[in-house]
Formats: sequence, C-alpha cells, structure tokens
Amino acid sequence: MVNKFRKIVASYINQNKMTNNWEEIRILFSVYSYVSFLVVAIKNIVGKTDHIKQYAISLGLESKENIEHIFSYSGTEKIADEIAKLLMNENQIDINYLYQLYLSADYFVSEESVDFLVGKNNRDILGSYYTEEDFAYKITKKAIEEYLANCSSIPEFISIADFSCGGGAFLVSAQKICKKKKIKIKLLGVDVDPIATMITRSRVMAEQNECLEMKVLLGNPLIQESCTNKVLDAFIMALKGRYYNQNLALNIYKLYDVVIGNPPWEKIRFEEKKFLSHYMSANQINSKKNRLNSIKIESEENKIFYSSLVEDYEKAKIIIKNNDTFLDTRRGELNTYALFTEYALKCLSQNGIVGLIVKSSLLKMPVYSDFMKHSMVSKILYEAYMFVNRKKIFNIDSREEFSVIYYKNKNKDDLRIAVDIDDFKNFYMNEKIVVTYEMLKLLNPETAMLPNIKKNDDLKFLCNIYTNNPIFGIQYKDCHFGRLVHLTNHSQYIVRENQRGYLPIYEGKFIELYTGNYATFKNMDVNKKYKDKAIAFQIKDISIDEYPESRFYIRSDIWDNLSKNFQDKYIIAWRSLTAATNRRTMLATVLPLIPTCQSIQLLQLGNMDDMLQILALFNSIVFDYIVRMKMAGLDLTQTIIKQIPVPQKEKFESIIIFQDKEDTIRNHIYIRMKYLYYNDKRVSKLFDGYGIYESTGKSRKQIIAELDLLVGSLYGLSKKEIKEIAKTFDKYYSNEEVEQWF
Repeated sequence: MVNKFRKIVASYINQNKMTNNWEEIRILFSVYSYVSFLVVAIKNIVGKTDHIKQYAISLGLESKENIEHIFSYSGTEKIADEIAKLLMNENQIDINYLYQLYLSADYFVSEESVDFLVGKNNRDILGSYYTEEDFAYKITKKAIEEYLANCSSIPEFISIADFSCGGGAFLVSAQKICKKKKIKIKLLGVDVDPIATMITRSRVMAEQNECLEMKVLLGNPLIQESCTNKVLDAFIMALKGRYYNQNLALNIYKLYDVVIGNPPWEKIRFEEKKFLSHYMSANQINSKKNRLNSIKIESEENKIFYSSLVEDYEKAKIIIKNNDTFLDTRRGELNTYALFTEYALKCLSQNGIVGLIVKSSLLKMPVYSDFMKHSMVSKILYEAYMFVNRKKIFNIDSREEFSVIYYKNKNKDDLRIAVDIDDFKNFYMNEKIVVTYEMLKLLNPETAMLPNIKKNDDLKFLCNIYTNNPIFGIQYKDCHFGRLVHLTNHSQYIVRENQRGYLPIYEGKFIELYTGNYATFKNMDVNKKYKDKAIAFQIKDISIDEYPESRFYIRSDIWDNLSKNFQDKYIIAWRSLTAATNRRTMLATVLPLIPTCQSIQLLQLGNMDDMLQILALFNSIVFDYIVRMKMAGLDLTQTIIKQIPVPQKEKFESIIIFQDKEDTIRNHIYIRMKYLYYNDKRVSKLFDGYGIYESTGKSRKQIIAELDLLVGSLYGLSKKEIKEIAKTFDKYYSNEEVEQWF
C-alpha cells in the first residue's frame, strides 16, 4: 500500500507543479501527503472516506483555516477521492506504522519528473524513528505507575505530555493505561510535522477515552521566543519543511505529572548534503565543489529557499544558546534529545516522572557533564536502561546505543542501570547495577559521566583500578597534546601530488600497534584514493624499510607554523577516530615530528623515557579495556586519555623474573619494543643502549601479548585477571592465542 501512496502523490506533484521550483515542490509533496493520510485518519475514526474536508474540520483533526489552506491547492479533492478508492476494502489501518514506512523513501526531483527514492533522508531531517507500540506502552506504563506510587492518594487526573509526539504512540499508550486504571487525563502532544500531529489527534480520538483536555499542537518547543504569528503561518512553514522557523516557536511551559516520548536524535544544523539529495544524484553529491556549483546555477527562487532554511537554523541556534531553559545542554553542537530532556525536567511537577528514549551519549559524553552532575547530585535520575541496537529495535545502525531513562523529583535512591539490553520485552526486569555519584567522580574525575560497563564486575574492576592507580593527567601532567593538520580547514595549503616545498601528511590509517607502517596509498587508483572514506592498502610486511605513501601534502612553511609549539623530535601518535567495538580501540606508535592530519592525535613530553612508558601503556589491553569503558563516541580525545588510570612511574623499576630472565619491568618492555621497531630507521635509535631480544621465532603478535602481560603486572593484576581481559578482545586475540600466551 505504501508504494501506491507514493506513486499517487508523485503523479499529483508532476501534474500540478509549474516548474522545478524547490519550494513549490516541497509544499506540494507536503500537501498531497497530508491529504492522503487525512483520508486514512477519517476512515479509521468514522469508517467513511467521503466529505473529507468537512469531517476534518468537524472532528477537530485540524483547524478550519489550515484545512481550507490545504484544499486550496489544485488536485487535492481528486487525490482524496483516489486514496479513498484505494482504501475501499480496508478495515482499520495502522496509520502510524504506514506513515513511518512512507517516510522511509523520499522524493527526488529530476529535470523530467518527481519520483520517490528509497532512503531515510526525510526521517533523518526530522530526527524521528518509529517507536514500536509495545515498547512505547511499556515505557509509558512504568512512568505512570511510578507517578501514582509517588502520590499520597489517587489523583483526580494526570497531566501527561509528549513534546515530540510523532504519530502518538506514547500518548495513545497513556490513554489505554489510564482507561484501565479509571483515571482521567489531560494530554498534550507537540510536533513540528503537521501530518504527525494530525495522525496523533486521529488516534487519540479513535481511542474514545474520556480526556479532560486534549491538545496536540504544531510547533517547536525548543524555540521559545515570543511569537505573534497565527496558526496558519506556522502550518505553512511546516509544509515547507522549515521546522526551525520562528513561526513555529512555541512556549508551552507549565508543569506536567508525566513527560514521556522519544525525542528526535538530530543535531540542530543545516545538512547541506541531505537537502541537496532531493536534487543531485548520489555520485555527484559527495563532492563539496559539485554541491556549491549546483547551488550557483540554480534559479534565484531556489537560492532564496535554500538560504531561508540555512537562516532558520542559524537563528534557532542563537535563540536556544541564549535560553536559560537549556543551561546544561546548550554546549557544543546542539543535540535535540539532550535539549528535550532538560526541557522535560523543567516542566516536571512535584511528584512528576520523566520517561524518555535518548541516545546513550547523554549519559556518557563529556559535553553533558554538568547535566549529568546535576542529575546525579540531586538524584533526580534514578534508572537507566541501556540498549544496543543488535536486534534492530530502530531502523538505524546495529551498533547504535540508546537508553530509556527515568527521572523523578523527590528521589532518594542512587542511580540503577541495566546494561547491554537488545530486546525491549520486559526490559525493566533486567539486572541492575547501583551507581553512585562518588563512584562516577572516582571513575571520571573531570566529567563524572557513566562508563561503558556491561556488568557489576566491570564496575568493581574500575573502582579497584582507579583506587590503586593515579590517573594519566596527574602522572604525566606535562604532556603536550595536539591535532595539527586539518584536511578541510587547511585545504588551501594542501595538494594531492608531492611537490618541492611540500611535506607528506600522515593519516590514522597508517598506524597500528607499535608501527606507523601499517598501510599505504601507493599504487592505488586515483578515484579510489580520493573518494570519501577511502581504504588504504595494508602493507603486507611492515618489517621492511618502506614507509606509507601519502595522498596529501602540505606546504612546509605552513607546517612549520602549525608545529611551532612542538619542540622535540618525536611524538606519540594514535588513531583518534576509533570505536569501542573495534578489534582494538587504542592504536599507537612513536613517530618523528611529521605532519599528521585530524584522524591522528599526538602528544609530546620532554622526557623520552616517559614517552616510551606511555607508548607501552597506550598499546596494552589493560589500558585499551579501560578506554573502551570510557568511549562514548568515535573520537579518542585527550579528555578521555587524561582520565585513564596508569601505574606509578616507579613501578617500571620493579625487578621481576619474566620468560626466565630477571630484570626491571622497564627493561623487559623496552627490549621488546626495540625488536618491534628494529627496521624502522626513523625511530629505532630511540632504543640504543637496550639489550637484544631473543625472539626465537615468535610472531610480532606474540611479542605484543608479552608486553600486555608486562603492563598488566604494572597495574598489579594477576595473570588470571589479564587473561580475562584478553578474552574480551576476541576480534584481536583468538581463543587459542589467549590460552597459549596468557
């Protein structure tokens, strides 16, 4: 059915559009889509598909002036009739699910016609992803029941709000739950999508539950600037897809008993590529130059429409950043799920409950440290259920993490978390770990954010290792960190072919454990070499005296200026773009001071001995294991590094017997690193003066395993504990290797 909807909508756009005017086509898409789903809504409520316009007004599905505006467009009566015929033999239709399927494809404008292409662009712009009804019901039920438990007596009514209601899954769930409990309700739903608000109204009406009050408003509560424009003005802007326009500003601040929902997961910024994907082919749109040229040759009307959208976002960001409602979540790039969460807390009644689905980064990213701190100190955050999308609860990356979080006023208990959940059935029954603010301050002294723990044992391990070891930022406090060349920001000084007066730029792809010779762009086809997310050739034998061939080169005088604060000859460099799910998260090496791009972060320290100690720590599975529990995104920054516990320097001088040889841990480590760097003439001299390692045919990986054991002993871990950590790196060490080497 959904494909038939798209085909009909596309045909009416093509029949009625005057030109390839972007604004006109966007409006027609919205208008004809709206009418199509309006027919479905009315059929669900009254079982009829005639007199659509009259029913829409009399039922209160939309204001009279908005409906009259919709039906002022040519072809609306005809498309209503055509959709009505399509639905003739249908009974009740899951309108919310149908709409979500509809959003999974977006319109594409070619010179000849408008068609639909499978993708998720429109849904990405809205930041909305379909929440299964059962999931929404479970989240809502728990929130309402906990609110009732907080009340000294059964309340006369409950006020319930969803500030990003979409198709109404949470509000309809609230209706059903309160109906069973024989409790009257006041409902508020808000969304920027006029089709979604209409669908929500229709679903609430279809439930036929007694509501003391029911409001479903079109608008953006994040833009709380006073606005005198009429409802129709907001409606028109929404039809144009201008969701952050001032006409959609909405100030609905009051206190609610229960705030629920799945706020959008988007950044408040204009996405040029997403917008232009309506008009540019996939093989053209990845080039910034192509996108700029495309806009340049467009008509003045299209340029104005484009600029108006950009301006909406810029103005909205200024308004939000100046709004004291968002004191703790308006930092850095504005993420809507964080802003909506803080807004929900500001609107919470004395005994109120908040139950939301958010990205887990709200609990883990340093940018939200103040928000997390306030939540933990006040104990308003009392439960978090942390999901991994392995079973595709949402139609997004299976590695994506999200959480169901609950807040309540007057809470006295410490935070309880359940982790690594992949199924929403009875999610609230999962075993919980108790986490105190004092624990978080110990584990993340600078941010107090939640680590990526999988079980109680992880928490115990972290608490123990942090108690017995200083953190990196204190132990190596004189480190000078940097990220020097940015391929985009410094593009005017960068060329693709090596020239006199230019230096090759190292990329993160070249780095692996104890080597900067892991991969190269040598002999690669030009098109593959310079495409987005190009994959370099792995160097088969990293022991030979061959260094990676770069694809970018920077002017030497510019490099001299960028690196002027780095006085020493060598650096520790690591891949900054990584993930906790990779086979190894921390991949580091020592390099001469050479140009490195933004995918590499580096540090320098005046004491070379300290530098080599750091290298051994960085590349160990113990350090990596802790990093994995601290990584919230894809960027392994100095903020994370500084908070990792490391052994006291003095422990490197401890004498142990290892592999039948008695020596300091320091010397045991250095002779092995010397062996790993033996053929890298750029850095091998750093190990002059240290003994010779008799490898006796051991593989490079086996030697790295020995280094893992040595670093583990520095941390005071037993061989058994190190072995258990090694088992968690099953993408790097096989079971056989763990058993043999650990």
